[in-house]
Amino acid sequence: MNKDTYQELCKVFDQILTNEPTPEIIANNYLHILNLNPESLSKYNTSKIENFWLSIRFKLVFIIRLFQSIFNRRYQSLHQKDIKSDVLFVSHLTNSQQLSQGGDAYFGDLPYQLLDGNISSSIALIKHTKISNQQVLRGWMGGRISRFVLSSSLGFVSETRLYLAQRRSRKRLESILKDLKVDKELAKGILCHHMSSGTFSSLRIAKQVAEIANKVGAKFVVTTYEGYAWERLVYYFTRKASPNIKCLGYQHAAVFEHQHAIKRPLDKKYNPDTILTSGIVAKDILEKSQFKRGAIICLGSPKYVEASMIVSKSQSCLVVPEGIISESLALFKFSLECAIQHQEQKFIWRLHPLLSFERLKKQSSIFKNLPDNITLSEGGLDHDIQKCDSVLYSGSTAVVNAINAGLRPIYYQHSSDELSIDPIYTHQAGKFIVHNQYELSAAIFQSPNRKNQKILQDFAQDFYTHLDANVLFKELMP
Repeated sequence: MNKDTYQELCKVFDQILTNEPTPEIIANNYLHILNLNPESLSKYNTSKIENFWLSIRFKLVFIIRLFQSIFNRRYQSLHQKDIKSDVLFVSHLTNSQQLSQGGDAYFGDLPYQLLDGNISSSIALIKHTKISNQQVLRGWMGGRISRFVLSSSLGFVSETRLYLAQRRSRKRLESILKDLKVDKELAKGILCHHMSSGTFSSLRIAKQVAEIANKVGAKFVVTTYEGYAWERLVYYFTRKASPNIKCLGYQHAAVFEHQHAIKRPLDKKYNPDTILTSGIVAKDILEKSQFKRGAIICLGSPKYVEASMIVSKSQSCLVVPEGIISESLALFKFSLECAIQHQEQKFIWRLHPLLSFERLKKQSSIFKNLPDNITLSEGGLDHDIQKCDSVLYSGSTAVVNAINAGLRPIYYQHSSDELSIDPIYTHQAGKFIVHNQYELSAAIFQSPNRKNQKILQDFAQDFYTHLDANVLFKELMP
């Protein structure tokens, strides 16, 4: 997708979302463009047949959810007794390893630090894994922080009402599209996703969070914040249930140059009162957006680590793609060509936790007969970093960990007119941008520059800063 098309889509969608929006229209996740991630943009290039199957799939999934709602409760709690919490965190469960961790994958030990400061808190978890709710709750049994696991379906009556309300709002959306003279094909895509599984999932999440916040008597709700529809709806429904509640959004992931939804405010009732950032870099970026400057505060991140200059004796390059199959294969193919040409140069191919090499092997033949100077990583990120002197990346924030340890960053851009997905786009010193094998070879064999390494480390220390609970205490104290 080129820049003009991307910007035009953002403009049209923002007009729809700010045209006297209802929560049902805000729930339409098609209208919230996050960034230039190929996976998130793919739905804007779907054909009529794909939209038809999307509609069929939604109907099948909804029937399943309706059936589940007969047996499932809205959410399950780790503690059966009455729970009261000043703060409700909304986080995510992405893998079973989190069950053995005391802290939260996104908020770290913040809930425990608040508890030590006599501010009670609990965590509502959006589940992105297939493990059972009972297994999840057993994993944290006996912990000091209460946890709720959100359900994939509501009660039977609630599911029915949800469907009917969304059907009714479709007419309102059709009227808005007509008034704005939206392109017919684009309008069909918008209307198709208005009744999609993703849209209904956003509504289910928000309604459950609002119910939990009301049940525990929360004075504050803190969500992760990336620009998703469900985040906006959480702010709306929790305020509807508790008008005096304060909503905070925590920006925990990188903010890219062409990121959109996270930078764009909607009607006040759908916006967080305060945006907490993971570092100074994101704070500076968001302060240049349309949000009020005073409402953006640097909190820091559990991902923060102190800088440590690693001097690798091995001439090795770490390849770190995002959790997207197409990007992973593109980076691996690009580095494979260099590995074949330069047998003395080693490469370590590392995958995002969402992917596996077994899965990629089914997608491509490049893994057959790999040269000896390519290693498929099986260890942790820090372990791989210690073996390398450079890092090849495109959209992965693992580059921050790498430059923090002194590795030389090499950003792969397919073509010079391609829109950037570089997570460290605000920084240029010591970074290489490559488009072909000649440029990649020149970057890889570049001699280390200690001055640039120090500058890059300083930038990494600003990208993720130390997680400062006192910042949150000040926001929560009257």
